Amino acid sequence: MKYAKVHIMQKEQDPLNLGSLPLVAPPADNWPEIKSALHIQNRHQQFKRVAGSLLAAAAAITLAIGLFIQQPATTPETNVTPPTLDSLIALSQQLEKGVRNYRSEAGGLPTGLVVYQVELEDLIAQVDDELSVYPDSQQLWNQRVNLLLDLSQLYENQLRRDYHRLASL
Repeated sequence: MKYAKVHIMQKEQDPLNLGSLPLVAPPADNWPEIKSALHIQNRHQQFKRVAGSLLAAAAAITLAIGLFIQQPATTPETNVTPPTLDSLIALSQQLEKGVRNYRSEAGGLPTGLVVYQVELEDLIAQVDDELSVYPDSQQLWNQRVNLLLDLSQLYENQLRRDYHRLASL
């Protein structure tokens, strides 16, 4: 009778009789492979960010130098070669493309920087509205280029912070 009582208690505690299944060894530890794959992926992302930043900076510097070398005439007051309208438009297009690339690489910005990002984008939209009325205004194109440079710098700084944070891990 004592045996039947113990057997009934065991059935209540293990109603599916899982205790009678053979023991299985746990799977092998795959953490080293996972860690290695994550490390390689992070290095590739860091390389893309740094390469993109350097490429954008090199393009901006090349275009800026090209603006000054392209036109030999200088203004008498400042002794600086003024950029042409076509070169400002080309630089604006390059910077806009670079900002789109930064935006895709940087992802979201911290809340404190989003305020600046939105303000810069709003100012660019205002300049764009004015450019739709005065498309040949060199001053407006110059403002647009400067605003895009500021926005580009905002993203570059965030990517640098992200890179340093990841590098310190």
